Amino acid sequence: MKTHQRIVIGALLFVLTLPNLSGCSRINEDYSLSETVTSAGSLSAITGNDRRYIYSSLSPKEQQMYDILQNAAENFQPQAVFPEKLPPETLKKLFLAVYYQENIFWLTSKFYRPDSDSDTLRLTYRYDEETTHQMQADIGKTSWKISSVFDESTSDYEKLKAFHDYIVLNCTFFDDENTDTTLYGALCGGYSMCEGYAAAFNLLCQKSDIPCVTVTGTGSDGASHAWNKVMLDGEWYNVDCTWDDPILDPPDENFIRHYYFLVSDKDIEGITHFPDNTYFSYPECSSDNNYFRREGLYADSADSGIALLSSAAADAISAGLTDAEARFADEKAYYSAKTALFDRKKIRQVLEYADSRADKPAGKTVMTNKYVRYCNDSLLIIHITMICEDTR
Repeated sequence: MKTHQRIVIGALLFVLTLPNLSGCSRINEDYSLSETVTSAGSLSAITGNDRRYIYSSLSPKEQQMYDILQNAAENFQPQAVFPEKLPPETLKKLFLAVYYQENIFWLTSKFYRPDSDSDTLRLTYRYDEETTHQMQADIGKTSWKISSVFDESTSDYEKLKAFHDYIVLNCTFFDDENTDTTLYGALCGGYSMCEGYAAAFNLLCQKSDIPCVTVTGTGSDGASHAWNKVMLDGEWYNVDCTWDDPILDPPDENFIRHYYFLVSDKDIEGITHFPDNTYFSYPECSSDNNYFRREGLYADSADSGIALLSSAAADAISAGLTDAEARFADEKAYYSAKTALFDRKKIRQVLEYADSRADKPAGKTVMTNKYVRYCNDSLLIIHITMICEDTR
């Protein structure tokens, strides 16, 4: 991951700006419409070590130092003071853990690296205490808004999907030096980068007592990136809200997809996502019980996949949405479905079915000659965005 280093005169230490992921990976998707539109593919952490994966992986001594550092950062102290001197690499490991796993969004990413073992670590902050407290209140209101619809019957899966969908629909990726890269930007500001997306998802999970960690590394383009690993029903899964929120042209504020919601390591690791294991080993995500399986949108043949896509399209229109997606078990089924839909024009049948079966507003018609298609050849997903016209 890219770092930027400068010397602080007279301080005998280096300032290392840890990757705040300002250059984090994003997906630029620029599609235009045509007769058949195609595409190229306190807010401190919850207690309990069993709920804090990275923390529990530390030695007892490191946990003691972690607690000191976390407490100092939460209370705006200018430095963390440890009971003994620690090597610079240990200090960096602790700083990385606290910065990315705890929700201390007011802490800057500047790691002031001493030139030798030290019992202090300098800390700097993005906002003053008064501003931070107001931002905490705003975050609390947004968190309550998201969770206010939950009751005792709401499953963890439903909560995770609600967190993912809210972030995707209410935050826009914006790569600018003035963008708030924190969870505040993602939850309250409307704009953020991957660090903010991942931190926001982490916070919401922690507030619901769902184990979650923030993973840092790089994307397939080599740019620094952040995403999450979350535990559901005793198994770990990857979630990448940033990559489920592509930049579209023209913009579509209602666009949502679930390609990277509850995916296994084999789906993405070493392909599109490359975790940095320099200091930490992240949970292994081996389950195939992904979003598409859970939602009944996983097909083992081309015909069954097209049928699932048709039903999903009709359900979407009935719900006032326009997106439908299905995932295929293998390349044969996936490519056969792509050929049937877009070369042999079976997509028209899908759109006609959605229009005829959907409980849609009067005067609204699903167009059968205009749509947007998104095909993910890596994850074997076909996704369509339908276009409706007002015939009144």
